[in-house]
Amino acid sequence: MRQPPASPPSLVTLVLMTVLGIVSVNMFLPSLANMARSFSISYATASLAISLFMLITAGLQLVIGPLSDLYGRRPVLLWSLALFTCASLGTALAPDFTSFMVFRVLQTAVIAGNVLSRAIVRDTSPPSEATSRLGTIGMAIALGPMIAPVIGGVMDQALGWRSTLWAFTGLGAALLWLCWADVGETNPRRGQGFAAHFRAYPALLTDLRFWSYTISMGLGIGIFFAFLAGTPLLGAAYFDISESTVGALIGLPPAGFVIGSYLSRRLGARVAPPLMVLAGRLVSVAGLGVALLLWTLGPGSAWSFFLLMPVIGVANGLSTPAGMAGAMSVRPDLTGSAAGLSGAVTIGCGAAMTSVSGAILGATPDPTRLIWLLWGLALLSVLAALPALRPNRQPEPVG
Repeated sequence: MRQPPASPPSLVTLVLMTVLGIVSVNMFLPSLANMARSFSISYATASLAISLFMLITAGLQLVIGPLSDLYGRRPVLLWSLALFTCASLGTALAPDFTSFMVFRVLQTAVIAGNVLSRAIVRDTSPPSEATSRLGTIGMAIALGPMIAPVIGGVMDQALGWRSTLWAFTGLGAALLWLCWADVGETNPRRGQGFAAHFRAYPALLTDLRFWSYTISMGLGIGIFFAFLAGTPLLGAAYFDISESTVGALIGLPPAGFVIGSYLSRRLGARVAPPLMVLAGRLVSVAGLGVALLLWTLGPGSAWSFFLLMPVIGVANGLSTPAGMAGAMSVRPDLTGSAAGLSGAVTIGCGAAMTSVSGAILGATPDPTRLIWLLWGLALLSVLAALPALRPNRQPEPVG
């Protein structure tokens, strides 16, 4: 039997581990309507394949992180990918929507790749280098949602809606093989038992620096999701622009995220994570402040509202990789738990701001209300980032 690899996995493997979880959401989006027709259900019911998937992956991160701290990154990753692969086969063969959703829920195990790629980066890199590597992963995270739906739509049109599910089966099997061959165990502190682990866990939950990194990241992602939820409403009810134009405008922050992630990759090894986080959040305040002035003093057209919206992505691309690295550094013995908890909180902030944006815009959408919301969240994200500037204390050993 082949021995597990002893060296850390390649950056390509870590990127693929992260991207598969994103692709498994976005690539299936164009197939919802055809799936609804095939199963004779409403589109709203079919959309549970996306909304429920995202909700469960958020909660699952809270479990995967601690399990990887206790039992190791490698076994948790391999079992999760095996479950995803088998579940993908189940969705491809499902005869009805109920059985499809059972397997779809099991597919959420793929989020382990996202959580553990971050934990492995932190296991094998100091915080500054981790920021740089997470910046590279961040570029893939930004590109995935833009490219995957296009590929999914082409596959659906050419091969039918189940083709993306067969693709997930093949991709899951291929990534499982790659991780078996390339991902060694990187957690040197595993095997200390539940009692020791959960004696240390409150120290993470009460660490102000961990919450500083996590909340500032969450607010940054919340800005993006507030924009994401508000743009279709404004496009249709206020600016009277086409659906295709709305789709292009939604892509502005992800395009900026690629730029910000590239800067993180270049600067991460030279700038400390707290300063990178603060820099990103200050970019959001300054950029959205200028956007607010431009909208208030400008002609009130779509371009005066959307011109500076790429800054949302630039700011997140700068601050998110450093925030991830910082959150996982406050307690090195709880890296996986920190990765899972910060990821879940970040997704929760995004979901909450989606609802807040919709409620604020209401029945008569007004761009002024949305842009004030975005700028207010940016200001709060700066305040949240400040405690991370405090010197880090060495954690007490787990015993």
